[in-house]
Amino acid sequence: MTIAKEAVLVTGRAPRRLLAAHVDAIAVTSPTQLFGLTPNGTHAAAGFREVNFEALCRAVNTMAWWLNKHLGKSNNETIAYLGCNDIRYIVLMLACHKTNYTLFLPSTRLANDAYNHVLHATQTTRLLFSQEKKQLVSRLTGLSKAIPSLEIPSVAELFSDRDHTGHLHYDWTPSFEEMENRVAFAIHSSGTTGMPKPVYLTHGFLGTMDYGAFIPRPEGRSLSFFNDLASTDPDSKDLVLSVTPYFHLMGLVSFFESIFHNLPFVASPDQPLSVNFLIDILHHTRPTVTILPPSILEDMSESDEALACFSKLKFICYGGAPLAPEVGAKLNQYTQLRTPIGSTEMGVISSLVPQHHDDWGYFEWNPAYRVEMQDIGDELYELVIPRVENSRLMHGVFHTYPDLKEYRSKDLYVRHPHNPNLWRYHGRFDDVIVLSNGEKLNPISAEKVIEGHPSVHRALVIGQRRFQTCLLIEPSSDLATDAIDEPSFIATIWPLVQAANQILPEYGQIMKHMILLASPTKPFQLTPKGTTQRHAVNLAYTREIDAIYAAQDEQQVEVKLPAATDYESLRNYLQSIISSLTGRSQDLKDSDDLYTLGLDSMRVIQLSKTLGSSVKARNGELDIKRLNVQELYAHPTLGKLTYLLQEVLQEKTASIPVMSRAEKIAELVHKYTDDLPVRILGARDLPERSTVIVTGSTGSLGTYLLYGLLCDAQVAKVYCLNRTEDAVDRQSAGFAQKGLDTALLADKSRVEFLHTSFGERHFGLNEAVYRRLLDSVDMVIHNAWKVNFNHPVSTFEDPHIQSVREFINFSLESRYNTHIAFVSSISTVSAWKPSSAGESSVPEVPMETVDSTLEQGYGESKYIGERICVEASRRSKVPTSVLRVGQIAGPDSQLGLWNPHEWLPTIVKTSISMRQVPGELGSFVVDWVAVDTLAKITIEILHHRRLEAARSASEHAVFHLTNPFQAPWADLIPAIQKRYPVEVVSFVDWINALGSVQDSSSDDLVDKPALKLLDFYRAIAGGSHQGPILSVERSKEVSPTMASLGPVSLSQMSNWLNQWGF
Repeated sequence: MTIAKEAVLVTGRAPRRLLAAHVDAIAVTSPTQLFGLTPNGTHAAAGFREVNFEALCRAVNTMAWWLNKHLGKSNNETIAYLGCNDIRYIVLMLACHKTNYTLFLPSTRLANDAYNHVLHATQTTRLLFSQEKKQLVSRLTGLSKAIPSLEIPSVAELFSDRDHTGHLHYDWTPSFEEMENRVAFAIHSSGTTGMPKPVYLTHGFLGTMDYGAFIPRPEGRSLSFFNDLASTDPDSKDLVLSVTPYFHLMGLVSFFESIFHNLPFVASPDQPLSVNFLIDILHHTRPTVTILPPSILEDMSESDEALACFSKLKFICYGGAPLAPEVGAKLNQYTQLRTPIGSTEMGVISSLVPQHHDDWGYFEWNPAYRVEMQDIGDELYELVIPRVENSRLMHGVFHTYPDLKEYRSKDLYVRHPHNPNLWRYHGRFDDVIVLSNGEKLNPISAEKVIEGHPSVHRALVIGQRRFQTCLLIEPSSDLATDAIDEPSFIATIWPLVQAANQILPEYGQIMKHMILLASPTKPFQLTPKGTTQRHAVNLAYTREIDAIYAAQDEQQVEVKLPAATDYESLRNYLQSIISSLTGRSQDLKDSDDLYTLGLDSMRVIQLSKTLGSSVKARNGELDIKRLNVQELYAHPTLGKLTYLLQEVLQEKTASIPVMSRAEKIAELVHKYTDDLPVRILGARDLPERSTVIVTGSTGSLGTYLLYGLLCDAQVAKVYCLNRTEDAVDRQSAGFAQKGLDTALLADKSRVEFLHTSFGERHFGLNEAVYRRLLDSVDMVIHNAWKVNFNHPVSTFEDPHIQSVREFINFSLESRYNTHIAFVSSISTVSAWKPSSAGESSVPEVPMETVDSTLEQGYGESKYIGERICVEASRRSKVPTSVLRVGQIAGPDSQLGLWNPHEWLPTIVKTSISMRQVPGELGSFVVDWVAVDTLAKITIEILHHRRLEAARSASEHAVFHLTNPFQAPWADLIPAIQKRYPVEVVSFVDWINALGSVQDSSSDDLVDKPALKLLDFYRAIAGGSHQGPILSVERSKEVSPTMASLGPVSLSQMSNWLNQWGF
């Protein structure tokens, strides 16, 4: 941890003032003091009007009396306002303060669904609007349409000089202490992921902004924000131009700073920003300071006239996003650049102007503000604000979140190479891209480098859960995008992309053929700060992104098969192919697992084709069947793959001794159970309420498990152990997407997220945290597991099989002999055969041999996990439960989604494209359980098992979580036919029609995703019989929800179709 330690040289005093009361006071003591300049029209040439505090005070009183007349007496109701970007925002806000209304200021740029969401979340009772937004309000639908709406007076009416009763003073004289914890107004988050979230800001929060100009600072140093110019002179000559919308905190700040610190503002006409538009405003108003988003600064840096205007400014503030280095270096020659930073929840962090001119892109925190920079590894630091004695004077975030002990911003920084007090912004945890192999990268700095090219407006690196990155470019608006020669354009910017690649880790670097251009009809969506809405743009370009990755899948690898067939030659040949497929250029070790390094299922198919065609071209008589996909999965390392290729080329049988499947499995079981201690335990006491660890909480089932546990009065606290650092954000987004109450995640006394490394000792947690878990946790639901039906069992050992043993170790050390619930799979018993004539279904008992398990790595790994649990219960009296889960369907709720990439949704989407739907599903039966229902069943079973095992009644138990009733697939087809023109054909005919697609294009793979799973569908279509029936009697005995299940219904299928929206 790094803490600013420079001695504070000045002592500040908090004024503790209220906005509306302070306006009234200034109107009496300095009525002609300038509040700001407001435009007379839609263009700067129409001139600007000076508004003094006497006029502001009158307008606020007029609006307050208007609210009383039209809305009546308030009882803290929330009213929303959609308005033209003008002075009425502050007038209405101050009037609401006086009349006891809570004002909510949503963006005027939201989609209708977002309006419905935030207006519902804020319990808005009235929607006010300005005349300019009348059409916007008329287009609202749903909940937003149902809220009564009312147009407010115009600017001319509010600031009329005519004498009428509306100008009567509206008294409002509470103390700061009375109002400190009352809401002053509400806005919402930027909405970079999911739906926007309302944020309530109090009068105490505004008090911290007031204190910002009075906070102590080192002698001779300047604050980086424009409150550095705060003055007591009523004739102050400084003017601040801010163009940020007033539904955003940074826009409103210009009003607050004028009221609190005598820094009059310039309000721009409500027009889209452009270089010429801003040059006109600068010429007509002559401000001393501007606050501009980096995107417009980058455009203005290309204009000599704009640069000339900048040279007359004291300084420019920019924020919300980094500034391209080339642009900043250029602007820095004309005026001082300052980069304050803050957020909706925090307000503005107190920082200092760096002492060296060239350090304009760095932050130096004011020592008095007490920022902590906490080392998170990889030379990255997170900005953390600790709660200290005087936090509520200066830290707005502890008014927003009054119960927090510290605020973790999720903003990441790197330290200056020479000055330890300077920090450069590196992005957010949210910005981190996690590739399909688990490697992480932060793309922000690379994107800013690329955006430094004059032909590039925006750049977005993409790759979340993909095997490699791609780059989406939005060309500059002055280019005729429809006439762009794409290859020439990419060649032009390629040198800057190469420079950006030097910033990115090798595994995240961008290949030239993985660059695509945005369409002029789909411009990048931006936050009010001017930053790219990463999530929204990814969604808008889903089809194009899928297509470029599909095209990459089809790309031919041109590496010549060597003439020599010795081990080293073939090894180098394979390494070249694999490096080309995965984008990795580093050397591979013979023992490296290729499937954890980015060789996903599509890459394996391509590798199989490449090897097969190369070998066949060499000698058509050779057996290339041994180079099929399944054989490649069975040889997961470079060394094993080399031996396989060598055997095919030399027409040899396997030269490596091969253990039988049963021997491999037995060896792994032995490895993780051999040293289990023998213990004898009796009944044990448990806490009244359970404390639970859940793994994989951000997945589909995990999300509903977490929600169910947090809603359960029998659960005291849940610890979520996840492998990703962004689990909190992903969890929140998952709750929102599924319509679950995200407020449950804010209660730190009920839920805590821990970043873990499964398989490592103590899960990679520090000793104090691990001890805390040992002392409190009495139940673990181990739900995290890789789902891949192609990978061999060896690829599941680290960390998945290791993690089961690590949880057993946890239980052995724990205070309450923690119960381990292992979420397994019916694949562990899908090959079961009755041992006697009397057996008709798979019993809910442990399987003593692997014979009942499907011959696939996934099922085998789950079987090994089951055996570890069984042995831990038998030898060490660790209470364990195995939950064999069948096909998990989508939720029964309207919100949420059955993953559209799974086998059944893939069949449905492909059927729509082919206009044919299979009439049966081969060996598959419809015994599915909705995911939200499954979570409820799981929790009911584990409540029962927790008490049962504590009484030593049964240390180990097995439960089958499949639907007791099987529904015919044909009964669900009408739901599809009701929506789409599809005819019913046999599964074999459907597969044959799909297989007839030759040389599938990128569009084919998008429209017919079943092409990627064709071999899988052929296998289930060719199944001679359906899988065994599973007994569920034990599950039904202990779970009322399980006992009441019925077969999958037509209405459920219709709901899933609604969710997919194919």
